[in-house]
Amino acid sequence: MTTHQDNDQDDFSNVTWSEHVHEQAARSAAVNAAEGPGRTMEEAGNSSAQGIAREKLECTVGSPIKENDGTKDAFVSYLVTTHSTFPSFQKEVTTVRRRFTDFAFLFKQLMRDYPACAVPPIPDKQRMEYVRGDRFGTDFTSRRAHSLQRFLIRLSLHPVLRRSSILHSFLESPDWNATVKSRTTRGSIASDPGGSSGVFDNFADTFINAFTKVHQPDRRFIEVKEKSDKLDEDLGHIEKVIARVARREGDLETDLRDLAEQFQKLITLEPGIEPAVHAFAASIEDTATHLHQLKDVTDQDYLGSLRDMQAYSLALKNLLKAREQKQLDYEQLTEYLNKSTSERDSLRSGHGASSGPGGFIRAKIEDVRGVDHEQARRERTRKLELRVEELSSEVENARLTSDRFDDEVIREVADFERIKRIEMKAQLGNLADAHVKFYGDVAELWERYVMEMEKEGVPIA
Repeated sequence: MTTHQDNDQDDFSNVTWSEHVHEQAARSAAVNAAEGPGRTMEEAGNSSAQGIAREKLECTVGSPIKENDGTKDAFVSYLVTTHSTFPSFQKEVTTVRRRFTDFAFLFKQLMRDYPACAVPPIPDKQRMEYVRGDRFGTDFTSRRAHSLQRFLIRLSLHPVLRRSSILHSFLESPDWNATVKSRTTRGSIASDPGGSSGVFDNFADTFINAFTKVHQPDRRFIEVKEKSDKLDEDLGHIEKVIARVARREGDLETDLRDLAEQFQKLITLEPGIEPAVHAFAASIEDTATHLHQLKDVTDQDYLGSLRDMQAYSLALKNLLKAREQKQLDYEQLTEYLNKSTSERDSLRSGHGASSGPGGFIRAKIEDVRGVDHEQARRERTRKLELRVEELSSEVENARLTSDRFDDEVIREVADFERIKRIEMKAQLGNLADAHVKFYGDVAELWERYVMEMEKEGVPIA
């Protein structure tokens, strides 16, 4: 196992990341001085971490409880404890109970309010536990509690999302359901009155752009995508190794409990050594219990963190796709502007009125209608000038939007890197601590057994 981990860790050593459009203006203003046309990920990373340490925001999720038990509306709630020095909080330490749908609502609101952020995802609801009916089991709720805590920790480490009013309300408000209702109503009113037309337009844009490539790809974001793919590959390798380790720990626990049971059966055959055999079987049983605790950390916490990190990496990739969409909008508008400008200039020079098959057919139709060709040419020129003027403004707006989005994505990449580094260090530390505790407890357990046997006068080899 050590060899696999060493190799995967070597892979990770090469994975470096170097660093949104709404409330993010405050963050942008703080780093404008550091920005430039060639701004690097490292510069963005240095600037984005400056505002993190001002106010404390620490969150823990645990104590899952099944509520409305025995009814069709049963659900699991989780205790969310927050330590914060934000002035907006009423108390420094607050505790609230939230269910999974509350976390899902928070995630959707953050996605809507911060489109230029790689909002950390929540654990996937589409799992086999929902099919088998095990979603109230201890194993499932413990895994989900760990994942939900990682979700809140990532938000608390993000320089913009940690200041979100909806997050603060989620962490503290005793009347959260009223907040959900008001936000849902407000969102329905603010939605496009055209309804399906807006959805269709977005789908059409996405479908068309799926077959369109950026003419001038930015090398910075190509490198981010490549490193993100490498990270996913490394995480996949480590996940397979850790999953195998967790299974073997589970198998070893089962074997130890079977061994303890078999030793207990020896007592009826050899009653003269009952104290020694009973103590030995009890020590094996306790060893199995400690191993079970280690397996829980390996399986529920660390293995889950690898899968959650893959989901977080996917959120960053989706943000890169959104950035590419902004660039595509700019390039396509520019292409349309150039085409309209060329057509206008051609008409001005007098060569565009009858050139090409289209111009020939148009001239013949105008002849049939008795239209003055010169007047028609001037009218088309005027309309083209208006179109060029309008498109010039749209192109400039698209360029500014694309540039601003680029800057936000650069900072977001650096934020992702910083959060990833903190999280992976903490998760590896927790796993190491669990192993140290396991071996320390087991060593103490068997040392105590040896001492007891020596007191009983039982010879120890």
